[in-house]
Amino acid sequence: MRNLFILVTLFVLTSCATVLKGTDQSITFTSSPEGAVVLIDGVERGVTPLTVKLKKNQFDTIMIKKKGYKTVSRPLEKSFDGVAIINVFWDLSTTDAVTGAIYEYSPNSYHFELRKKSKTTAMR
Repeated sequence: MRNLFILVTLFVLTSCATVLKGTDQSITFTSSPEGAVVLIDGVERGVTPLTVKLKKNQFDTIMIKKKGYKTVSRPLEKSFDGVAIINVFWDLSTTDAVTGAIYEYSPNSYHFELRKKSKTTAMR
């Protein structure tokens, strides 16, 4: 009986988006040309092509840098994860909101077309 109570309690306290999709998400970054440094919220994560696993709803900005090319910055876009709606019946989606699983990064891949710096910009 005690095990059943624990099992039911765990089931009720977990959330659909958290359980079904997790609290992190793989995001892919590519660039043309390849080999550009990827910074997420100012922290270097690697070079393109790159796939990283990010905690949902924790990061905001992508920056791509490559010597001789203009630096490009974009927001990491987030959208509401529809799976979290199911959780409203369990705990009013509070667990998904706390874990960040209520959101997802959308899109889950980003491509950057890098432009060469002009000669006057490159000299600075």
